[in-house]
Amino acid sequence: MRTMLVEAEASTIWKALTRPELTKLYMNGWMPQSSWKLGSEVVWMDHVEGTVNRRGWGTLRACIPERRLRYTLYRPDSKLPDEAPSYTTVDIVLDEERSGRTKVTLWHGDFAGLPNDVRRARQAGREWVEALVGLKRVAE
Repeated sequence: MRTMLVEAEASTIWKALTRPELTKLYMNGWMPQSSWKLGSEVVWMDHVEGTVNRRGWGTLRACIPERRLRYTLYRPDSKLPDEAPSYTTVDIVLDEERSGRTKVTLWHGDFAGLPNDVRRARQAGREWVEALVGLKRVAE
């Protein structure tokens, strides 16, 4: 679990989490495509040299605007089969502590049982630290 204080309102952070033109600024060019309706697909894409690439996908499990975003995630670069046991879960909670300051808590899990589970969890943790620092920069 990762937690970070961001000097921005939850509404600003929510936009940075759900708007492709903002996520690409801190997620290595990745942009989410989704209707943000419960049960809808979330597809992470990027554009490299004019080619659109699907980098990950999953299903939206919780979506409470400006409060919580939870989705499953499959990454084809994992080399695992695109089956339910290969999916992990990302859970982001926003807690506005006072006007203009929000605590962002992120959990990415369900690695247990996957091949190289400890290595995968550590790698995801490193990636999320970078992403959260970028999210803070974009939101502030």
